[in-house]
Amino acid sequence: MKLYSLPHSPYAARVRMQVRLDNLAVEVLPPPLPLRSEAFLERFPLGKVPVLELADGSAIAESWAIMEYLAESQVSGGSSLVPDGALERAQMRMLARYADLHLAANALFPMFRAAMGGGDVDAGAMADTLRGELGKGERLLASFESGRPLNLGDVALVPTIFYLQELAPSIGMENPLSGFPGLKAWWQWVNSFDAIRDTVEEVRVAYRAVVENLAAKA
Repeated sequence: MKLYSLPHSPYAARVRMQVRLDNLAVEVLPPPLPLRSEAFLERFPLGKVPVLELADGSAIAESWAIMEYLAESQVSGGSSLVPDGALERAQMRMLARYADLHLAANALFPMFRAAMGGGDVDAGAMADTLRGELGKGERLLASFESGRPLNLGDVALVPTIFYLQELAPSIGMENPLSGFPGLKAWWQWVNSFDAIRDTVEEVRVAYRAVVENLAAKA
């Protein structure tokens, strides 16, 4: 199997973490065709990475769909990242939905747009929104059983938390997790896993290279 990925993509990073944590036989490659090209869209209809290409040529897009496929298929022989219990699996999916539909959609994406010069920036309002979304995460994590194993929801959340820490200083929040002890402890815990820590560093290096490149072109 081949995973088409970009080093700075938070969604591709999730899948790379899973591949490493579960020690899967997946080759990580750059996209085989230019993104947003007609050729790429013809081969991969959703038009973005990550994409998992199977041995028979079938392709799976969207990071969560890829992650569930890898966990549910015989490829992984049963993933340690998916809990056995129905409640625990639901909590796993809640974490992933929190990452995408709350923290990223309401706080991170507006910061990205602002960083890319996308219109007027109300730093105070953005900071208030970010604190509100982090509060949701704080309460969500507190509702889970302590000492639980790492799961796919944690993996999905990691790149979002990384990126908000990179971007929050631009809206006056130098250390956005400082007021959220549960999230701060969670961040330290997930980074105790080599596969997560190493992938986060990959994303950090790649993202800062992108920023430097954009600055040089400005």
